[in-house]
Amino acid sequence: YSFVYQILSELMSRLRKLIPTAQSLLVFEAAARLQSFKAAAVELNVTQPSVSHTIRSMEDHLGVKLFERGNRGVRLTPPGSELYADLAPALGQIERRLLRLKARESRTIVVAASTSASAQWLLPITAEFQRKHPDIGVRIEASDRDVEPGGEVDLAIQRGPKDWSRKNCWRISEEVIFTMCSPAYLERAGAVEDLSDLKNHAIIHNAEPFRERMQWREWLGRNGRSDIELPETLVLNDYQLVIQACIAGEGIAIGWSFTTQGLVDLGVLVKPLPHEVATDYAFYIIGKEDEVFTGNKLKFIQWVSKV
Repeated sequence: YSFVYQILSELMSRLRKLIPTAQSLLVFEAAARLQSFKAAAVELNVTQPSVSHTIRSMEDHLGVKLFERGNRGVRLTPPGSELYADLAPALGQIERRLLRLKARESRTIVVAASTSASAQWLLPITAEFQRKHPDIGVRIEASDRDVEPGGEVDLAIQRGPKDWSRKNCWRISEEVIFTMCSPAYLERAGAVEDLSDLKNHAIIHNAEPFRERMQWREWLGRNGRSDIELPETLVLNDYQLVIQACIAGEGIAIGWSFTTQGLVDLGVLVKPLPHEVATDYAFYIIGKEDEVFTGNKLKFIQWVSKV
């Protein structure tokens, strides 16, 4: 990188010795293409004397006459024609590259996340982001497994260790796990007196096949009660289904604060027990490790992670 930067610096240094300013090349290209200082001035939104002065200054720096002036306008000299033949395609290539960069930056940001994170957490904050930034498109890709950013996916929501050394990851939330159910379920089944009383309730289990998540046995063990055997009243293979089952009053499940605390705050779900487990993991928004984030993507990352 430093070697390329050095070459570019040397190139720009040499150019500054040959021409008054980089703007001179744009003025020359317009005048040469249009064969008119007046038309070039209109296109560049400057005055005709300004175009004439810029071309004259460029000719003085080069020591070469680029245009023949006449009563009927201007025309390129042989040296001017040679310069234009080299400059026009170079500027065209730069223009095409800039357009591609602009199109890439302005396209819709694609964010991958689990179904539950997409529905319960990402969707509401994305909707709020787009109300404040209506010119920035965001598409959410819900997936049953973790997706690495790359290709069509710009960013992803993933779980990782608290000391994650990965480049381009921004922490969103700690991992805290508690019991959850609907108020209607407690009204029907009665309160949960303590951890051992869970045996007398309908228990919902999460059996996601592609993501490693804490299960009831481990959660109980973290609370000093690994001896408790719970019934498998309902086993579901997606955490979003577990949340929906709890909302519907089907039983009690363990829930992640990252995706369900909002439902608890709204009173849609309640915590039947005060016990919680805080792990050594957290939730992050991540991007490609070799990408430098700017513009719209950086705005979205800062919004999501509250940097």
